[in-house]
Amino acid sequence: MREVFIDDWLLGSAVSIVMNALLLSATGRVLKLKISGRRILLAALLGGLYYFLLCYRLELGLRHKLELLIFAGMGIVMLLVAFTVKSFKAFLRLVSLFSFLLILTSGITYFVFNPPFTERRAVYSAWEVILVNLIALLVITELGWGLVHRLLFEKECLYTLRLTVNGVSKELSALLDTGNLLVDPMTKHPVIVVATDSMKEVLPPEVLALSRLLARGEFPDNTAIEFSPEWASRLRFINYTSIGKQRGFLLGFRPDEVVLMTKNPKKLSPVVIGLYHLTSGSGEDYQALLPSSVLAGVY
Repeated sequence: MREVFIDDWLLGSAVSIVMNALLLSATGRVLKLKISGRRILLAALLGGLYYFLLCYRLELGLRHKLELLIFAGMGIVMLLVAFTVKSFKAFLRLVSLFSFLLILTSGITYFVFNPPFTERRAVYSAWEVILVNLIALLVITELGWGLVHRLLFEKECLYTLRLTVNGVSKELSALLDTGNLLVDPMTKHPVIVVATDSMKEVLPPEVLALSRLLARGEFPDNTAIEFSPEWASRLRFINYTSIGKQRGFLLGFRPDEVVLMTKNPKKLSPVVIGLYHLTSGSGEDYQALLPSSVLAGVY
């Protein structure tokens, strides 16, 4: 009876899990998809399990004629587990990018350890394979999509805020903006500028309508400023000057609280939210501009 040691299979599966997770994360980041660590891990584990079962089947001589299609199908299953796909076009982009990154990183790794025009085979460990794959993945995604410096930018300049109004909370990604010097003329509280489209679930229709009116440079009549006492006490008119527009007004409101979502969430000092009509889905990674003065009392 032939003895088979599965240590190499288990080690190969572990390497597969790590590389699957890296490839899936890079794919999601490049396409700016919502990333769930649990879903990425589950998809990566499925890929590792597939590798182990493949080794087992090959050891038994059970090579399937459609092995390449099974491999491709497993990749598609991993993508569907890791991400939510909203359209067939988005699905094709997802599959294409994942396949491109997989082929390119695998090819680079192969040529690093098996250089052409030489018969000498390199001896390498699993961690060296992971390291070379990771470096190749970082170089490819940075040259192609600027992913590395975008991640550094997010780490240093993007913050997550949780805004609460009348018991309704909304989380936003905010860009630290040292040029945002807006203050509420009444209270002198700093103003966090927020894309109006990102607040549709929080604000009543009449507030959104008034905000659109001010964005067009129109002044509201009496019917446009009829609000409940609760909202009437919250609203503010904030004048501003910006490039391309000499002067204008933002509709602002006073939230119940704004919390900086760090490892230990921190409630910010009183602020006013200024509504700005810049579509939140316009490709930006943030929906708000956070003045540096707000962070002065936090760090």
